[in-house]
Amino acid sequence: MFAPEQINRILIIRLAPLGETVLTTPVIRALRQHFQDAHIAYMVAPTREDLVSANPHLNEVLTYQSSVPKLIYQLVQRKFQMAVVLQPTFRLVLHTFLAKIPFRVGFETNTGRKRLLHVAVPNHTKQHETQRYLDVVRAMGIEVVDDEPEVFVDDAGKAWSKDFLENRNLNDGKPIIGLNPGAATSYRRWSAVNFAVLGDMLHEVYGAHIIITAGPQEGKLAHQVANQMTYSPVIANNITPMQLAALLQRCRLYISNDTGPMHLSTAVKTPTIALFGGSNPTQWGPPWDKHTVIAREGCKLMQTLSPKEWDEHADVAHQNLNAIKPQMVFAATEKMKWKAQEM
Repeated sequence: MFAPEQINRILIIRLAPLGETVLTTPVIRALRQHFQDAHIAYMVAPTREDLVSANPHLNEVLTYQSSVPKLIYQLVQRKFQMAVVLQPTFRLVLHTFLAKIPFRVGFETNTGRKRLLHVAVPNHTKQHETQRYLDVVRAMGIEVVDDEPEVFVDDAGKAWSKDFLENRNLNDGKPIIGLNPGAATSYRRWSAVNFAVLGDMLHEVYGAHIIITAGPQEGKLAHQVANQMTYSPVIANNITPMQLAALLQRCRLYISNDTGPMHLSTAVKTPTIALFGGSNPTQWGPPWDKHTVIAREGCKLMQTLSPKEWDEHADVAHQNLNAIKPQMVFAATEKMKWKAQEM
């Protein structure tokens, strides 16, 4: 029987890419608010430690190990009393069962269903991802006060971003605007020429410095944007998630495709414009006040297709993104509150 007053060692598990990991952070905060004195650990996928390493609500960050015996031993040694599995994957639930964690909470899974879970939560995907994760918390009777993601930047990250900006003469008080032309799939990328036109508009009207962010495999794409701009932007690629978070925190505005850095930007509280064409804005778009979602109106597929199903409708995704013009995005920047900060 679940006795909250007896729970003092909690394990959260979610093995996810950058964006999905960021969107689980409201769960961390809700658990900390409820279990104020508990030891709370989060197990993440390798290379995702940066996203939660400075989170003050956590006592420990663990990295998932591919060796199941080592993984089970690691969990047994820590004597967790409750596991919160934020992934509808039977394998992870089984690991917590084999580690003899007494109380297990998670999504109903396709294999095993409710048999290995004490609280099995329906996996409702027709809502924003943060709400899907928070359903697991609510199922335990825990009140959710704040559903906005948060990522904390450590001192090393802040020092790195300070040096990055100083070395490129970007610390002169002018606004810094970030552009993110990449995405996991090509059909979720607004065109390089559109980003270039928008970048020049932002520089000309606002006198802004433009930084183009790019993932490890997206350097060529970033240079395609830069080479088509009249103004010379700064490119930031091959940096860690923590360094990216620190840099986004220094931006006054961030404009991005639907991809991990977009979620990271909202989590460090930078006003963000998210461009959607091949994914569901209801599920993935930032719904919080200071951000804006731009998507083509009238495309029913954007509300019905799963991420995998979009692979068969790449042409529709391209049409949706092509319908978004640089002037439309610039007009959105005019309506947002970011300009009032220091300009």
